[in-house]
Amino acid sequence: MSTITNEHRRLVVGIDGSPESDAALAWAIAVAGPDDVIEAVHVWDVPMAVGFETAMVIDPADVSRAASEFLDGVVAATGDSRVTAVAERGHAGARLAARAEGASVVVVGHRGRSRVSMMLGSVASHVVHHVEIPVVIVRGDHPSGVRHVVVGADDHDLVIADGDAGPVAGTNESVRALQWAWSLPGVERVTVTHGWFLPAVVTGWYVGPGPDTEAMDSAAEAVAAHVVQAAGVAPDGVEVEVVARRGTGPFALIEASREADLVVVGSRGRGTMRGVLLGSTSAELTAYAHSPVAVVR
Repeated sequence: MSTITNEHRRLVVGIDGSPESDAALAWAIAVAGPDDVIEAVHVWDVPMAVGFETAMVIDPADVSRAASEFLDGVVAATGDSRVTAVAERGHAGARLAARAEGASVVVVGHRGRSRVSMMLGSVASHVVHHVEIPVVIVRGDHPSGVRHVVVGADDHDLVIADGDAGPVAGTNESVRALQWAWSLPGVERVTVTHGWFLPAVVTGWYVGPGPDTEAMDSAAEAVAAHVVQAAGVAPDGVEVEVVARRGTGPFALIEASREADLVVVGSRGRGTMRGVLLGSTSAELTAYAHSPVAVVR
């Protein structure tokens, strides 16, 4: 069984009664250590029922009681003493983001069916854009633990000194993602990958021989190796491999997720709303991956 780290940690899990949130809780239970605390957080609010001529008044105490009873049932069904119930009133995304303060990771299920659904204010989207700790979005059928992790590599703004001096500037989100990924004690293998893609271009009557694919593969491997070098020494027992993949960054990682227990990426965006919205790779991956995805800032 994998654990988040060897230290005592607090995992915050969003619970709403859906199969997706059940999967998120199962994932957290599978990866948490024996001394970790798993907070199953259910956020409720008073619904407003308005008819053509009447409005129904709902007692908040009744809603609160029903929410607590529901959550207590979810926690009891796990049979796991590490899981505690936290019922709060308010906006689900905002309250989960607030609970993230001081926690090690937030875990949510993915209920959207496209990249657009992630951009339009779902709970998962709100959390991943408003917390500074890793967020795991549980997708696919991988609730049994984390042994093989794929990390997306990008060496932007990364400078490494000559020799054994290590990184001297620009430790980026890919480096932090890799360090977080291999810190999971149950992890046995980490695949650090960078994808490359060149669209076909035809000019006139003659089509040239095309790019040197071996050179492009080597360049992609160099990017991944650069990130590995900057990250430092992997923990004992963790095998780290560098792999070049052909395809756009999102496509390469989505395909890699088919055989991974977890895919880990940074959250970086490149556009004018950088820092507000995920980068394109992170957004595509959280929408279409076949395994859980961790977004690390």
